[in-house]
Amino acid sequence: EHRRLQPEPRPARGRGGAHAARSGRQPRALAPVVVDLPARQIVWDGKSVGAWAKELEGADAVINLAGRSVDCRYNAANRRAIYESRLLPTRVIGAAIAQCAQPPRVWLNASSATIYRDALDRPMDETTGEFGDGFSVDVCHQWERALNEAETPRTRKVALRTAMVFGA
Repeated sequence: EHRRLQPEPRPARGRGGAHAARSGRQPRALAPVVVDLPARQIVWDGKSVGAWAKELEGADAVINLAGRSVDCRYNAANRRAIYESRLLPTRVIGAAIAQCAQPPRVWLNASSATIYRDALDRPMDETTGEFGDGFSVDVCHQWERALNEAETPRTRKVALRTAMVFGA
């Protein structure tokens, strides 16, 4: 079953959307969602600024969810792929936004709540949370550093510290 989302009224400068995919395939979703906005797919390599960058000009938002799955053994090759699949696209998107005459108003970039220690004693949040340590935490720190180092003064940046949620 598809759920249909009705878009909220958009400002005059808003327009339909595009999503970039490295594979050229449609992204997979657990629950398909149909959005009534014109959209098209653009292909990029996740490593370099190319023709796709013009799609950012005047956009309302950029959402970067790029990153290799962490469902693997953390051997040297997989660790490198995990870092590169997050850091390179984030840096490239930052460079593309920096080139825009009319940059996106907001850039939402994936991160992870894994940045916080595994706490059973209290909730972790941006105000009182304590960072953990180890490989996964380092990935998060470097990912957010790549986002924060991007010189995009006219674009608000948001690190999406999300985690898996399992429901009953």
